[in-house]
Amino acid sequence: MKHLLFSALLAFALVLSACESQSDVNTPVTSDQTLLKAVDNFNLDNAQLAQVDEMFWLEEDMSVLLNPMQAAALDDLVGGTSPNFGGSRDHHGIGFDMGALVELRLILKANPDLSEETKQALLDLITASNARRLELIETYKDNPEELRAQLTAEHDALIAAMYGLLTAEEVQAVEDLKAEIERIRQEMRDAWAQIRIDAQVVRLTSYLGLDDTQAQAIKAILLDQYQKIQELREQYAGDPEGFRAAVQALLQTTDEAIIALLTEEQAAKYAQVKTVRLDWRRGHGHGMRG
Repeated sequence: MKHLLFSALLAFALVLSACESQSDVNTPVTSDQTLLKAVDNFNLDNAQLAQVDEMFWLEEDMSVLLNPMQAAALDDLVGGTSPNFGGSRDHHGIGFDMGALVELRLILKANPDLSEETKQALLDLITASNARRLELIETYKDNPEELRAQLTAEHDALIAAMYGLLTAEEVQAVEDLKAEIERIRQEMRDAWAQIRIDAQVVRLTSYLGLDDTQAQAIKAILLDQYQKIQELREQYAGDPEGFRAAVQALLQTTDEAIIALLTEEQAAKYAQVKTVRLDWRRGHGHGMRG
């Protein structure tokens, strides 16, 4: 997996995607069968499950982690369960509960014989919860702290409802899988971070025309970011909403530190990179280009 990820990262590191003219919201996926198929196609291995949430919130190029089928499936799941994600009513892109989607994949991976009816019931819970998230975003848009508290409560209620559909044996199977994924994350974190950082530095050097001093400084900034990510995982264990908010704040700090190293022309180009990066988060196509 490490070798494949490294190869994919290097390949994509040399490609910069142009911004595309996109609509403001996802195209809703209304068919239950389409969503059930998307759930099956979004079948991540343990190494992918260990990284997907932080890569999503760090707005990294997720096409280097997911194959095309998985990428398209994630698009369908975002569009089908949270059609307003990243749109005018959710411009911060927090209307989709990525933590719940990861939890769903954990449940299904740990319990491959789960019935289609139970899968659909789990999807229905997520869709209804994402709709409530949008209402909370509108209600508490001027009170970020209360909004975060409300979103955390909504997430916790959703997870409780999801596990309420499972037997005790099925719940234990998920807990066992989580322990294995955490073991993999701890063993591979440094290697994964180095691969991802090197790819980002290569890509930025190619596009922005960084000199060696700038490239090394940016690499140091990204290394510090990944070290802090580990601290945040420990700090917000069991609190994906808190983790999401903390990662987004960290990303902003990282961007500011990088921009401070750039010339005016480079900074303008970096802003274009961020625009393309944010287009994925707003549901614009399953290419997930960073």
